[in-house]
Amino acid sequence: MDNFNTKAANLVNHVQDIAQTYYDLARINVAQAGSKAISRAIIFFLLTGLVLCVFLLAGIGLSLYLGILLKNPAAGYFTAAFIYFLLVMVLYLLRRKIVFPFIRDIIVRKIYDTTDQ
Repeated sequence: MDNFNTKAANLVNHVQDIAQTYYDLARINVAQAGSKAISRAIIFFLLTGLVLCVFLLAGIGLSLYLGILLKNPAAGYFTAAFIYFLLVMVLYLLRRKIVFPFIRDIIVRKIYDTTDQ
């Protein structure tokens, strides 16, 4: 009977160890996923800020150049604004066929990306 009790106690200890190991593994996986998400968000916001700066400076440069060509600075700024307005309208009209599927595919690729592991 003592042999059975010893084996049962060992089994309980092993089950507790396995449960603790699974719990620790789950915590590590959650921490890893969270750190990946935060690092990707930081990189995304940094790159977005840099791209916005590039577009801002390119827009100002285009406006000044068009102002020189048209011999009217205000006309250059309005022409550049009109070009940006057309670009926004094209993206808005194509959002369901091109923009949304493109963003959706990027998100799905990031979710199922296994190269980081």
